[in-house]
Amino acid sequence: MKAAWQTLDRRLEQQHALNLRLFRDSRSDKARSELRPLFWGQVSQIALGLAMILLGVSAWNRVDPPTHLLVSGIIVHVYGVLAIALAGITLGMLGRLDYSEPVLAIQRRLAWLRSFYIGAGMIVGLSWWLFWIPFAVVFFAWLSGGDFYVRVPLLLAVWVPVGLAGLVATWMFHRWALRSGRPRLVRAMHEAMAGGSLVRAQAALEEIRRFESE
Repeated sequence: MKAAWQTLDRRLEQQHALNLRLFRDSRSDKARSELRPLFWGQVSQIALGLAMILLGVSAWNRVDPPTHLLVSGIIVHVYGVLAIALAGITLGMLGRLDYSEPVLAIQRRLAWLRSFYIGAGMIVGLSWWLFWIPFAVVFFAWLSGGDFYVRVPLLLAVWVPVGLAGLVATWMFHRWALRSGRPRLVRAMHEAMAGGSLVRAQAALEEIRRFESE
């Protein structure tokens, strides 16, 4: 009887191990597939960065360009380099995810990736409050050969303060949300900035962690 019970226990343990392995594989595949949009998003950002670099070069590489066009071209060029660098780091972090590691280790890597992605997104995204102005100057010069700044100098004098005000207001709202004691609002903001891919991938790994702890 004792031997029979031991045999039954071993079979139950083997069945549990098999179920855990199958569940882990399925959830890991789901997490991997959920991160594909993030991968292609970074590839698209690299393409955008290359386009910005070429656009910036077209402005500052002219023969004796006006000062505002030269400065705008350099800003657009630097933005393109920064966008490529941030996307490259994100892709590198994605490539280092090893789904054969313990779940907690994968979750830790995903948490680092999520924090970096949110920070990079704020840099690339929020800068458009002001970046669109030199971008418009350079793009208009490339598209038509005209001088956007000469055509609308007064509007630019208005747009810069508006852009600064929008940037400050966005930063103040984020700071207020962190200090307001509203965890749901903060979580919703971070999930929105992290994007659905990372949130769903983290959820799939959390399912594995709960299954293993049961």
